[in-house]
Amino acid sequence: MMQQSRASVDYNELMDERVYTPIKQANHQMTNWISERGHMLMKLDSRLNNSLKHLRKKYLKF
Repeated sequence: MMQQSRASVDYNELMDERVYTPIKQANHQMTNWISERGHMLMKLDSRLNNSLKHLRKKYLKF
């Protein structure tokens, strides 16, 4: 009985070490990458809008 309980703890530790931890790290990396990409795209969009606003004021005077 004692060996089975120890084996299950070892199995849980093994699963945590080999499966859950790498998945957690991969999720963290993907979340950071997506967040950085989103910030980059938002900055690009605002910069484009500012450039277009400037060009409209300069060349499209009605």
